[in-house]
Amino acid sequence: MALFHRRVAALVVAFALASVASALGAAAPAAAATPTTQTPVMGPNLLSADQLAAWYRSKRGDTPPNVPGVNYDVRALAALFIEEGRLDGVRGDMAFVQSVLETGWFSYPDYGQIRPWFNNFAGMYAYDGREPGTTCEAETAPSRCFPTARIGVRTQIHLLRGYADETTRYMTGRLAKPPSDRIGKAPIWELFGGSSGIAIWATAPDYGLRIISLYSDAMVFNGARRACLPYSPSAVTSPSGRGYWLGTTDGAVHTFGDAWYYGSAKKYHPAAPIVGGEATSSGNGYWLLGRDGGIFSFGKAKFFGSTGNLRLNKPVNGMERSRWNAGYWLVADDGGVFSFGNARFFGSTGNLPLVKPVQGMEATKTFGGYWLFSSDGGVFSFGDAQFFGSLGGQAIAAPIVAMQRSATGNGYWMLGKDGRVYTFGDAKHYGDVRGCTNYKAAARLLVTPTGKGYWIATAEGTVIPFGDARRLGSPAWINGATSSLMLRP
Repeated sequence: MALFHRRVAALVVAFALASVASALGAAAPAAAATPTTQTPVMGPNLLSADQLAAWYRSKRGDTPPNVPGVNYDVRALAALFIEEGRLDGVRGDMAFVQSVLETGWFSYPDYGQIRPWFNNFAGMYAYDGREPGTTCEAETAPSRCFPTARIGVRTQIHLLRGYADETTRYMTGRLAKPPSDRIGKAPIWELFGGSSGIAIWATAPDYGLRIISLYSDAMVFNGARRACLPYSPSAVTSPSGRGYWLGTTDGAVHTFGDAWYYGSAKKYHPAAPIVGGEATSSGNGYWLLGRDGGIFSFGKAKFFGSTGNLRLNKPVNGMERSRWNAGYWLVADDGGVFSFGNARFFGSTGNLPLVKPVQGMEATKTFGGYWLFSSDGGVFSFGDAQFFGSLGGQAIAAPIVAMQRSATGNGYWMLGKDGRVYTFGDAKHYGDVRGCTNYKAAARLLVTPTGKGYWIATAEGTVIPFGDARRLGSPAWINGATSSLMLRP
C-alpha cells in the first residue's frame, strides 16, 4: 500500500480537530458497545453509520465529503462501510475511520495520488513513485480507480481481512489480497504500520495507533467513557512524565517515552515468574524480581543480593529500592521483609497472623520506612511511615493489587483489581477504570513525577493515564501478564 509521506496533511487535520471531542460527547447518543483493549480488525461494529456521520460533521461542519460516488453524502458512505464490513466479518466502522485518515477527511489533497472520483478511500495501489492520478481512463495496472464507491469500499474491506485472517490465503473471489508474507499477520490494528518490521498497509510505526486514536475520538463523541479508551485524545494541557517501563511475568520489558531499553530477564529463563520491578532514581537502569526472590539487574542498577537460593516460608511478591539506589527491600506474602545493600530493616509482619496475604510494599519519601499492604486493603506502617488509613475490615469488591505514595509522602493510593482507586491522606482521586469491561483486571499503579496524576496498567498491558499523566502508550501485545510499571524520572 501507499507509504506514509503523503498522509501528513490528513493527520494534521485529524489531530487539530480532535480536541473538541469531549465537549461534544455529552449531547451525542451512546455507543452501541464497549471497545476491546486490543483493537481487532474483524468483529462487530461498535458505531453505526449515523454515529460515524454525526462525528464526521462535528469536525467538518457543513463541508461535505468530496466523494461524488455517493453524491457527497457522508452518511451514505459510512453505511457502505458498515454493510460491506458486516458481509465480510470486518469492522466497517474502523475502516471508515482509516479512510478519514487516508483521505484527509475525504478532502483528497491536491498533492496526493488519489482523485475524489476514483472511489479509492484508503490509498490502495498508491505506491511511492507513482504520478498523481488524473482520470480513470488514464490509469495503468494496478488501477487506483474503482468503478463504484461500493466496489472501492469492498476492496478495502477485503484487503483488511487479508491482513487479519490467514484463511483468506485460500479464498477465491477476493478483490484484493496483501503480499503473501503478510496475510494474517495483523489481526489487531495495533500491528498496522511498520512497528513489527513488516509494513502492514503503511510504513509509519504508529499508523495503526493513529487510526485507533481517531476511532477513540469518535467513540468518545458518541458517549463512550474516555478512561475505557486507552488511545483517546488527551485533554491534558501540561502533561507529566517522560517515560515508563512495563514488565511482564515472562521477563519481557517494554519501553515508552524516554525510557531506554537495558535488557530483559527472558534470556535467563527465570526459575519463577517475574512479579515486580523497580527503576533507579535517574532512570539509568532497573531491577526485575522473580517470585522466588531472584533479582535481575540491568543498566546501572547494581545487584546487592537476593533470596533466590533461600528456602522461603512464603514466596516474594514485591520490592522497593532504597536511598541512592544502593540497596533494596523485598517482601513476601506473609509480610516478611528482606533487606539488601543500604536498605535498613524496620520491621515486618512475618510473625503476625494475617487475615489476607501481603501484596507488596511502598517506601516512604525519606526511605526511612515503608508500608506493607495486603489484598484486603490492610496497611502496616514501619519506620517513619505514617498511617493514613486502610480498607482493612471493610467490604471491598476486589482485592488490592498495588499501592503508591503521594509526592509529599503524606498520603497514598491503593488500586483494586477491579480498577477502583482508593485515596488516603493528601492523595487525590484523578479517575479510575471501574466499569470498563474491556479491561480484564487492573494490575499496577504508577504516580507521575508531579504527584498530580497516575497511570493504571491492566493485566494485559494496557496503560491508561489520569490527571496530568502523559499519554505514552501501551504494548501492542504481551505474552505474559503485567508484573511491573516503572517510572523514567
